[in-house]
Parts: sequence; C-alpha cells; structure tokens
Amino acid sequence: MLIRWDELTKDQFEQYRDTATVVVNLASTEQHSRHLPVGTDAIIGKAVVETAAGLAKYPVLVLPQVCFGFSPHHRFAPGYVTIAQNTLISHAADICRSVCENGFRRMFLVNSHGGNQAYLAAVINEIGEQYGEKFSLMALRYWDIAGPRIMEIRDSELGGAAHAGEFETSVIMYLRPELVQKDKIAEGPPVPGNPWFQMDLLGYKKYLKYSSFNFHNPDGHVGQPHLATAEKGKLFFEAVSEELAKFFDYFHV
Repeated sequence: MLIRWDELTKDQFEQYRDTATVVVNLASTEQHSRHLPVGTDAIIGKAVVETAAGLAKYPVLVLPQVCFGFSPHHRFAPGYVTIAQNTLISHAADICRSVCENGFRRMFLVNSHGGNQAYLAAVINEIGEQYGEKFSLMALRYWDIAGPRIMEIRDSELGGAAHAGEFETSVIMYLRPELVQKDKIAEGPPVPGNPWFQMDLLGYKKYLKYSSFNFHNPDGHVGQPHLATAEKGKLFFEAVSEELAKFFDYFHV
C-alpha cells in the first residue's frame, strides 16, 4: 500500500509508526547518451518504487525522491549534477536518523544509480553502528532483486544493458516514450569485459576501478540501446516492480 510521506499531516504519522516501512529512492541527474534524458535514473526509480509500494500488501511510506547522486564520471557531458561523496553520506544518514527519530523501525534505501552504491554502503555502516537493532536499514539496487526475470526478457548478452542500454532505453520507451530521441539511438556490440569485470546491470565486478563513461563510448552509453522496445520495457518494469513489492512484504515484521 503506497503512502506518500509529504502528503500526510503531522497528526497522521502516528497511525503508521508501528506498521509502515519507510522507503526512499536515491537517483541521479546525468547524461544517458544522446537518446535518453538526464533524469532517466530518477524517472525509472520513482516509478518503480511507487508502483512496488502500491503492489505491496503492507503500508509503505515513500519519502520524496533524492534526484542527485555521485556522478563525476559523467562530467564530460552537459546536464550532470554531481554531489561529493562525503556530502551524500551525511545527507542520506541524516534522512535515516530523521526517520528513526520519527519513531519508525524499518527503512529501505532503493538505489536507481550504480554510482550511489559505495556511499550507501557507508550510510548502512554509520547508521547500523549508531542504532544497532533498534532501526533496521537496508540498501539495494532495484534491478538486482529481479535479475533472473530480467535475463529472461532481455535479448542482449552481458554488456548490452549497462548504462542507457537495452534495459533503461526499453523502460523509458514504456514509461515516457515522448522523451526518447529514437533517431539518436546507436547500434553496436555489447561492451567487452574480462574474466574479472563485466559492465552490465547484472554484470560481475571482482575489482573496483574508476573510469569516465566516455571511455567506453564517446556518446556516453554502455550497451545496446538499439535492441530496446517499449514491449520489453513493460515486461522489465513489471518484473522489477513486482519483485520489489515482494521484498517490501517479506521484510515487513
């Protein structure tokens, strides 16, 4: 059941303190090649979280979205807004503290931008050290929990759906088709990997390495957007929303 935090009066919070799970989407504002808007991560993240909350059996209290993240690897192209990692950690940790101080016991940080994952791990550790078992906090990337279903739907191999590739392009085609510049969609092979590292939403990373996204492609995408369709976008979106709703319900205690 979806409840929007910012639509409640101060008196209405009391009825949800013991029953609701609090969720916030952490997104980004950055280039998504020549064919998708800079708000791609935010558009998808908000839609997935709100749809999943609506599908959940138990109350899910959704905070206003955080649309800016860690995006210095996209500085080569206009449209980015990037925030220093230490600032992001402090900001997200203070959001979590506020939720805890409001009397809630469960919270999920739903990430829709890969570059946010490192700082969110630091937030989990900081809040966990401070509150212990008093406050249950988890962070996840929404696509990870739907991995098997995504693999069944996609046509690309690993390396075809990393950034503005088959997955994100398909979902935006479904959610906001008017924002897709179809004449700018490029064709190409999946981005190559090696035995220890493969860029993809569902890729493997045995080591960490920083690189600008124009290193992979001058236009900034990583993957195969030409394989995208709105039909696949609908299937992708339903898969991640349904699996996230199951996740919300499973951890409702």
